[in-house]
Amino acid sequence: MQKRNLKLSVTNCYLIEMGNKYLLIDTGYENDWKLFCKRLKEIGIGLSEISHILLTHHHDDHCGLLNKVLEENQNIRIIMSYQAKDFLLEGKNDQSHGLAYVNKRVNMLFSLIQIFDKRWKTHAFPAYQSREIDILVKGETHLKDIGIGLNGRIIETPGHSLDSITVVFDDGDCIVGDAAANIISFTGTKYCVIIIEDLEAYYQSWRKLISLGARQIFPAHGKPFPAERLEQNIDKISKKHMVKIS
Repeated sequence: MQKRNLKLSVTNCYLIEMGNKYLLIDTGYENDWKLFCKRLKEIGIGLSEISHILLTHHHDDHCGLLNKVLEENQNIRIIMSYQAKDFLLEGKNDQSHGLAYVNKRVNMLFSLIQIFDKRWKTHAFPAYQSREIDILVKGETHLKDIGIGLNGRIIETPGHSLDSITVVFDDGDCIVGDAAANIISFTGTKYCVIIIEDLEAYYQSWRKLISLGARQIFPAHGKPFPAERLEQNIDKISKKHMVKIS
């Protein structure tokens, strides 16, 4: 199974080959369009060859290009958590369940970034109205049961957001969205994404991945890493060190 990383401004999107078609996992920010098209051209794949897009969750850096891609290819079917439907319609990241930076160092760093990058203030994206052809998943869902000719399953991996899902392939490769990350390790993130909604649920999602035989983690942010790193770092972040986002 061939996986191609479409590295956008901050998000790793993945193209998975399915015969003569492709599954795209996540889309990047709204203003990543030119870079997205450039990345596709670099690997010689056209938008007409993408049959499905799977959203790991509804956040702006993962779904921002969704409407733009569908303008070019309306036949693409969107796969998402059943919980993502209403969030996507709102056109902004859900913050109603509480969010926190993983520690004070991350809070300080991104407080500075917000001064120069307005996306970190609004977290808005073009609202998306789900269609009848889209696929809403709930619980564990085998890919072949929803018409994806690959050996693997979709599982729920909440913690970063309520609607977070992960693709676990039978060979142990896992495309996790923000259910784990490999960035700014100097701040002590310890393979967590920088913002977490529910820390207990987040680590429980790691335990679920490990129990399913995860081998290699492919995050939306940062380079892939061995799944052993999850087991080694479970519970290394403490709630008392997190900084709530107001």
